[in-house]
Amino acid sequence: MESISIFIMTHWDGIVAVAALIAGVIVLYRRGEVTLVKNALFTLVIQAEREFGSGTGEVKKAAVIQWVYERLPTVARLIISQKTIERYLETALDVAKQKWAANPHLRGYISGNGNK
Repeated sequence: MESISIFIMTHWDGIVAVAALIAGVIVLYRRGEVTLVKNALFTLVIQAEREFGSGTGEVKKAAVIQWVYERLPTVARLIISQKTIERYLETALDVAKQKWAANPHLRGYISGNGNK
Protein backbone atom coordinates (compact mmCIF):
# COMPACT_ATOMS: atom_id res chain seq x y z
CA MET A 1 0.00 0.00 0.00
CA GLU A 2 2.83 2.35 0.81
CA SER A 3 4.45 1.74 -2.57
CA ILE A 4 1.24 2.82 -4.32
CA SER A 5 1.19 6.06 -2.35
CA ILE A 6 4.81 6.73 -3.22
CA PHE A 7 4.14 5.99 -6.90
CA ILE A 8 1.15 8.37 -6.94
CA MET A 9 3.08 11.12 -5.16
CA THR A 10 6.02 10.70 -7.52
CA HIS A 11 3.98 10.61 -10.75
CA TRP A 12 0.94 12.73 -9.86
CA ASP A 13 1.42 15.05 -12.83
CA GLY A 14 1.47 12.16 -15.30
CA ILE A 15 -1.58 10.60 -13.68
CA VAL A 16 -3.49 13.89 -13.94
CA ALA A 17 -2.45 14.29 -17.58
CA VAL A 18 -3.60 10.77 -18.47
CA ALA A 19 -6.90 11.28 -16.63
CA ALA A 20 -7.46 14.56 -18.52
CA LEU A 21 -6.67 12.86 -21.82
CA ILE A 22 -9.11 10.05 -21.10
CA ALA A 23 -11.81 12.55 -20.09
CA GLY A 24 -11.19 14.52 -23.28
CA VAL A 25 -11.49 11.42 -25.46
CA ILE A 26 -14.75 10.48 -23.74
CA VAL A 27 -16.19 13.97 -24.26
CA LEU A 28 -15.21 14.05 -27.93
CA TYR A 29 -16.56 10.54 -28.51
CA ARG A 30 -19.81 11.43 -26.79
CA ARG A 31 -20.20 14.60 -28.87
CA GLY A 32 -19.72 12.60 -32.05
CA GLU A 33 -22.20 9.98 -30.94
CA VAL A 34 -24.71 12.64 -29.89
CA THR A 35 -24.55 14.17 -33.37
CA LEU A 36 -25.07 10.73 -34.88
CA VAL A 37 -28.01 10.04 -32.55
CA LYS A 38 -29.68 13.38 -33.28
CA ASN A 39 -29.40 12.87 -37.04
CA ALA A 40 -30.68 9.31 -36.81
CA LEU A 41 -33.59 10.34 -34.59
CA PHE A 42 -34.96 12.69 -37.22
CA THR A 43 -35.01 9.91 -39.80
CA LEU A 44 -36.46 7.41 -37.34
CA VAL A 45 -39.21 9.81 -36.25
CA ILE A 46 -40.29 10.15 -39.88
CA GLN A 47 -40.13 6.38 -40.34
CA ALA A 48 -42.23 5.80 -37.22
CA GLU A 49 -44.80 8.39 -38.26
CA ARG A 50 -45.14 6.73 -41.64
CA GLU A 51 -45.27 3.21 -40.22
CA PHE A 52 -47.60 3.75 -37.25
CA GLY A 53 -49.59 6.83 -38.30
CA SER A 54 -51.09 9.49 -36.08
CA GLY A 55 -52.55 8.86 -32.65
CA THR A 56 -49.93 6.27 -31.68
CA GLY A 57 -47.44 8.51 -29.89
CA GLU A 58 -46.32 6.08 -27.18
CA VAL A 59 -45.90 3.23 -29.68
CA LYS A 60 -43.84 5.46 -31.98
CA LYS A 61 -41.71 6.70 -29.09
CA ALA A 62 -40.96 3.17 -27.90
CA ALA A 63 -40.18 2.02 -31.43
CA VAL A 64 -37.81 4.92 -32.11
CA ILE A 65 -35.94 4.40 -28.83
CA GLN A 66 -35.60 0.68 -29.61
CA TRP A 67 -34.37 1.43 -33.14
CA VAL A 68 -31.78 3.88 -31.78
CA TYR A 69 -30.46 1.38 -29.24
CA GLU A 70 -30.23 -1.32 -31.91
CA ARG A 71 -28.04 0.97 -34.02
CA LEU A 72 -25.82 2.43 -31.28
CA PRO A 73 -22.39 0.95 -30.70
CA THR A 74 -22.04 -0.72 -27.30
CA VAL A 75 -19.72 1.97 -25.99
CA ALA A 76 -22.23 4.67 -26.92
CA ARG A 77 -24.96 2.83 -25.00
CA LEU A 78 -22.81 3.16 -21.89
CA ILE A 79 -22.44 6.94 -22.16
CA ILE A 80 -25.81 7.95 -23.67
CA SER A 81 -28.72 7.13 -21.37
CA GLN A 82 -32.30 6.37 -22.35
CA LYS A 83 -33.40 9.64 -20.72
CA THR A 84 -30.94 11.52 -22.91
CA ILE A 85 -32.28 9.79 -26.00
CA GLU A 86 -35.83 10.67 -24.92
CA ARG A 87 -34.84 14.35 -24.62
CA TYR A 88 -33.23 14.26 -28.05
CA LEU A 89 -36.31 12.50 -29.40
CA GLU A 90 -38.57 15.34 -28.23
CA THR A 91 -36.29 17.83 -29.99
CA ALA A 92 -36.21 15.72 -33.16
CA LEU A 93 -40.00 15.50 -33.10
CA ASP A 94 -40.32 19.29 -32.83
CA VAL A 95 -37.94 19.75 -35.78
CA ALA A 96 -39.77 17.08 -37.78
CA LYS A 97 -43.14 18.74 -37.20
CA GLN A 98 -41.74 22.04 -38.47
CA LYS A 99 -40.36 20.35 -41.57
CA TRP A 100 -43.61 18.46 -42.19
CA ALA A 101 -45.52 21.75 -42.07
CA ALA A 102 -43.13 23.39 -44.53
CA ASN A 103 -42.52 20.52 -46.95
CA PRO A 104 -45.44 18.99 -48.90
CA HIS A 105 -43.19 16.25 -50.31
CA LEU A 106 -42.30 15.11 -46.80
CA ARG A 107 -45.98 15.11 -45.81
CA GLY A 108 -46.73 13.02 -48.88
CA TYR A 109 -43.98 10.57 -48.00
CA ILE A 110 -45.28 10.18 -44.47
CA SER A 111 -48.83 9.62 -45.63
CA GLY A 112 -47.63 6.98 -48.06
CA ASN A 113 -48.29 9.02 -51.19
CA GLY A 114 -44.62 9.80 -51.82
CA ASN A 115 -41.74 7.68 -53.08
CA LYS A 116 -40.39 5.04 -50.77
